[in-house]
Amino acid sequence: MKNFIAFVCSILLILSSASLQAQESQELTKEEKEALKKELKEEKRALAQEKAELKAEKKEQKQAEAAVKAEEKRISNLQKAQKNYDKALNAKQKAEIKFAKQNLAIEKAKQKGKKSDADIAKMELNLKKTEIAVQQAQANMDKYRRDIDRYSTGSWSSSNDEEKD
Repeated sequence: MKNFIAFVCSILLILSSASLQAQESQELTKEEKEALKKELKEEKRALAQEKAELKAEKKEQKQAEAAVKAEEKRISNLQKAQKNYDKALNAKQKAEIKFAKQNLAIEKAKQKGKKSDADIAKMELNLKKTEIAVQQAQANMDKYRRDIDRYSTGSWSSSNDEEKD
């Protein structure tokens, strides 16, 4: 019986030590879990930071692309406005030449007296139309000049300012 009691006591000792080891292993597991949670949390924070940095970088890239696109459009509009200004200037010069020729023809006709009053009135009407064409060309020049000023950064020097009336 002594052996039996010793056997039971030894079993109890073994069981208690096993439960103690299991409890210690659970505590280690809890500590490991906390450490893993902290690691996971740190990784999530790092990923979130990387994501935010990528997002900011992408935003900067989009802004840079938009700025380049806007600059290209501004340059295109400036070139178009300069081309239209030159066309309007040529149209104005042609209309002024035509106006001067018609005015001279009317003066000659009045001096010679060979044209009737109806013919002279018709010539004066054409002269008035040409004068309106000159004014329209000047208005177009002014419009395109404003466009040039708007699209330029101030570097466009107007060599044709003396042409403006």
